[in-house]
Amino acid sequence: MFDNIQFTTLNPSHFIQVLHCALKSVRSYVRLMMKEMELAKWDIVAATKAIEPSAMLAKQSHACFLFESFVCKTMLQGFDSHDFSGLKSLHREQYFNAFKTLKSANPKSFLVQNPKSGFAKFIRDKYLKLVHPKMECSFFGNLNQRKMVISGGFSDTAFFMAFTEMGRRFWLLHCLGLSMSDQVSVFQVMKGYRFSEVYMENVSEESLFIDEIVDGADVDFRVGFTVVPGFKIGKTVIQSQVYLSPVINPNGTSLLDGNTLR
Repeated sequence: MFDNIQFTTLNPSHFIQVLHCALKSVRSYVRLMMKEMELAKWDIVAATKAIEPSAMLAKQSHACFLFESFVCKTMLQGFDSHDFSGLKSLHREQYFNAFKTLKSANPKSFLVQNPKSGFAKFIRDKYLKLVHPKMECSFFGNLNQRKMVISGGFSDTAFFMAFTEMGRRFWLLHCLGLSMSDQVSVFQVMKGYRFSEVYMENVSEESLFIDEIVDGADVDFRVGFTVVPGFKIGKTVIQSQVYLSPVINPNGTSLLDGNTLR
């Protein structure tokens, strides 16, 4: 994967490629997580309300966007910090070397061989933050995976391996970002802010069509929630991915005012 990337030719398109791979793994992990929820007889609607109580979804199947939002927010927490990857502060080329080392590695083998590495620490920390004990217990009937992770080990279940692959791609994304610039950060678009093509991309055109909207109503479309935060690498901005929701204005005046970002 990404064998053609060289330190001397790094540019934002490389970051976007790795980001797309990371988001692909997020979607795969969310599908697996939702499947486990269904098998465990979870109330999916209640689970989405716990993430974003007032979210208005155009289709029931769009619940996946809320789970993707939760996963991305958790996995990217601390991305602004050089400590995110569990590595000590390195020079840009050293971050790129770390990227090269793990980009083609088998994550399971790497963890077994390097249980005290920055990547291993990252995987342990993020798993414990993302997977609540009640969730794990409802999925598997016990907390064995959690206990193993806390004790420094790593499970070989499909669920944990899917998480590890997703974590690997976010770890690579961070190392690649710091290979390009010392200033790497994420930004979250606040709920209710107006759409900006500069900073945002709408994840679903279907979100613009809600059955409850009465024809002729004065409607604006605002950010319902952020699915994937945006990124800033030096002076380069990479759009966030948002879910737009309709806002009906009872007074007939425009809602398109105010700022876009916090």
